[in-house]
Amino acid sequence: MTGAPVLSLTIRRDAHLFASQPQQVEKLKPASRRILLAPDQLLHPEPGTTYVVRLGNLRVTQFLPRGAEVTRAVLQAGALLSVGKIPDGGADPSDDVYYLSEMVLMALGEVKLWALPNQALEQD
Repeated sequence: MTGAPVLSLTIRRDAHLFASQPQQVEKLKPASRRILLAPDQLLHPEPGTTYVVRLGNLRVTQFLPRGAEVTRAVLQAGALLSVGKIPDGGADPSDDVYYLSEMVLMALGEVKLWALPNQALEQD
């Protein structure tokens, strides 16, 4: 469907946000919603949200059309993933972009996340 909005999952494996920008913790805390996941619990991400892994590991798996399962990432504390639409100009080639409908996000052990509005990280 050409031109139709497509949900995507953009994973930033190298965005150890709080290690590189420790001042962000206090700044983002009021805008965050804390999410606790039990071992093997699935995360059902919401569009327009950025998730910050605060503790633990989150496995990101893609199911391919022929039924194969591929682990795309294991996100550790400090990693970001955001859910939104692919921009009109296309996705940034440095991002890992996947169709959300093909993805499963599962906690590996206990996981603590922060959910933030996508624009929260863009504010000064």
